[in-house]
Amino acid sequence: MDPILSEESSRKTLDLAALYSESEHCLAHKIFDGHIKSLQGHVDAMFIPLVLSMKKKHICCAKFGAIPDASRLGVASFCPVISAELNENKEPLKKTLIRLARDLGANKHKAKQAAEKALAVMAEEKKKRKTQAQNISPNERFLLLGHPYTLEDDFISGPIKKKLAALGKPVELMTFGEGPREPSPVRWCTFNNIYHRLLELDMSQYAGVVQISTFNCGPDSVMTDKYRRICRKRNIPYLLLILDEHTAFAGIETRLEAFCDSVEWRQNRTVPLKKNPIQNIETYATQT
Repeated sequence: MDPILSEESSRKTLDLAALYSESEHCLAHKIFDGHIKSLQGHVDAMFIPLVLSMKKKHICCAKFGAIPDASRLGVASFCPVISAELNENKEPLKKTLIRLARDLGANKHKAKQAAEKALAVMAEEKKKRKTQAQNISPNERFLLLGHPYTLEDDFISGPIKKKLAALGKPVELMTFGEGPREPSPVRWCTFNNIYHRLLELDMSQYAGVVQISTFNCGPDSVMTDKYRRICRKRNIPYLLLILDEHTAFAGIETRLEAFCDSVEWRQNRTVPLKKNPIQNIETYATQT
């Protein structure tokens, strides 16, 4: 059994998505559909996980739970779809990986070994990201917020990262390895991390926050205003960029330039900034 990966996202991927994906899907979902169609004729089966929860007592986007079945009946109907339920509310990820390996024909020892190796690689990558973030000069970096699948997709986030780099602004990507925080009114996995990161963000270490959102994302439409209010209350410079397949990056570049100019003016002014009005984070979390 030889795994075949689709190529990195590109304009070609998006053009395929325009032909086969539902118009109501968010940009990330459309690109996902484009990747599936790009593999047609090159694979005998497709692996599409059913992602319900990556943190205990929390849930993922509702569309994740429908993607395997929806793909079987739609964009992936050209081949069998193999799936595995990722649900931390039901069982730890390690158990799920072992069960998947066993279903694919691996013996118990090999399945356990493969799961442990995969988790070790993931832990090492998180450690590497943390070290990289610590090496960035304080009060210069911008925290880039978004879903993992948008931040790590160079076709979506790449132009934003490159533009900030061209402006001399170091970027730190939001990471999601930490466990869920309690108490919290936010029960979406990734949003719980983002919410508490903004509440606790040390502004002596950051120049501002840039959030990447994709058009038609349901959870984003609920949470972005909450993030904006937290940043306003904490005096954190905040920029929201909403992307879709029609986005002109010239306009994005102009907005980033204006945002960076305003942040620099803010840093250089002589009037001291207000202190963080949120003194008790846990109390604030229960009230918002």
